[in-house]
Amino acid sequence: MIKRLTGQFNIIGKAALSSLAPSLIRLGFVLLGVIIGLVWAYQGAPIKFRDAEPVHLADGYKDQWIKMTAVELAESGDTEEARRKVVEAGVSPDLIRTLIEDNQASDPLLANQLQGLLTVAEANSSAAAEQADKIEGGFLGGIMGPLACIFGTALIGLLLALALTFYWVPPIGKWAKKKPVRASAGEASVVGTGTPSTHAERVAAHKAGTEQKTDFAAVGEEPPVSQYISTYILGDDLYDDSYSIETESGEFLGECGSGISETIGVGEPKKVTATEVWLFDKNDIRTVTKVLMSEHAYNDQALRTKLAPKGEAVLVTPAGVSVLETQTLRVQVRIIDLQYGGGALPPNSYFERLTVEIAAWPKEGGLSGGSPQPPDTSAAFGDTAELLNY
Repeated sequence: MIKRLTGQFNIIGKAALSSLAPSLIRLGFVLLGVIIGLVWAYQGAPIKFRDAEPVHLADGYKDQWIKMTAVELAESGDTEEARRKVVEAGVSPDLIRTLIEDNQASDPLLANQLQGLLTVAEANSSAAAEQADKIEGGFLGGIMGPLACIFGTALIGLLLALALTFYWVPPIGKWAKKKPVRASAGEASVVGTGTPSTHAERVAAHKAGTEQKTDFAAVGEEPPVSQYISTYILGDDLYDDSYSIETESGEFLGECGSGISETIGVGEPKKVTATEVWLFDKNDIRTVTKVLMSEHAYNDQALRTKLAPKGEAVLVTPAGVSVLETQTLRVQVRIIDLQYGGGALPPNSYFERLTVEIAAWPKEGGLSGGSPQPPDTSAAFGDTAELLNY
């Protein structure tokens, strides 16, 4: 129940992540390389300064520079030389005042010499401040530099991932994908390339399925309250569609959907040999499920036994129709597009593409509280085994 309620909110997110996954993995490796490079540059082989200026001195060494300049000024009286050293080291008057206070009691002579240097520093504070600004750094100074490098790489990589995912130019030559052959009328299956689809191919497949929606009013039948197209295509490993069933007035009746039921073989992408369609009725305690099986899965007794707890086994055939019913709802599932994948696996064992139409009606009396009509399964296909619920 929780799975059904949650599924409808993460369909878009799953599809987007599935499409972006290859590009995001590459981006992750790029970021890892950047981080390793920064660690090496700052810890493994840090930059060593040569020909540094006095302004680059650390605080302790700068204090010694100031004291040395103060003593030299007191002995020689060379104000110009003292001014040059104060400016080159970026010495501010506040630094000298701090040293005067620290040495006032312990070394009065030095404190008096520093007082003479303070006069020179105050007269040249602007020039010293400009020199000090050279190493202060701005927004990208200190820790912000490495962080800006990481986040900048992530931003550029994400933009490239989006561009390459949604606007990728198909490769040519021996790397080009062969277009799968479409199934013609009456064919039970066709063999595709077995190559994972791109996002554009999935969108195109879903659009093509939408264009083939049944117009129930045109054939004299009552239109459904909800009608959806669900498309699985090879490479969509997170395929799990969930839809809400509501009346025109917005009354919630239940939910329906389609997702992956069973895979075959190993490796990526997943080779889906069976999907499941399900129906949840808010007025019923049951969730009815049918398992749409490939020809290979349907004929594999061991696999059918394994999937039996999930629901009734149904052999997927072109234009085949199956029906799911609960106490107050009836859902018709019609196969719009069927295409099998090829390769080393058994023939007709996994789907390259499968598009189903899911149409839902409230059963007579289902909205007003009257007794529902007996299920009409005349249009159903596949096994006639009793519906299994979970």
